[in-house]
Amino acid sequence: MSEQYLNDASASQMSGQRSDWRERLHANPFTNGTEIAIKLQEDGIHYQTQVEIPVATADFYFPLESRPLLVFVDGRVHLAIAQTTKDEELRSVLRKRGYKILELCYDSYSDRKRDQLYEEIQLSLSKLTD
Repeated sequence: MSEQYLNDASASQMSGQRSDWRERLHANPFTNGTEIAIKLQEDGIHYQTQVEIPVATADFYFPLESRPLLVFVDGRVHLAIAQTTKDEELRSVLRKRGYKILELCYDSYSDRKRDQLYEEIQLSLSKLTD
């Protein structure tokens, strides 16, 4: 094989790897969010999604009268020590700014887990609005 062919092949492979990496970077790993959002909408619960707060982006934002509720639904990447530390620091700042924080975790997608997450959101909302 020629050296040029090898260079072209490895460049093509690297380009494909970069492309895959970019696709993974921009993919929203939280697919449960869409289904939870549909259930919230069906139940007439007012919310916003992917709301950018000065230091973070909340998965769900509920503009409650007492204190706004920010919901973060964290997957596996948030279980790493460095990410857990970063998340806690950011959420601590948000609490100090007057936000109520609900942190939910999942490690794999399933209809059952989606329903559990939704029920936890509902329960938290009912506690805050009573």
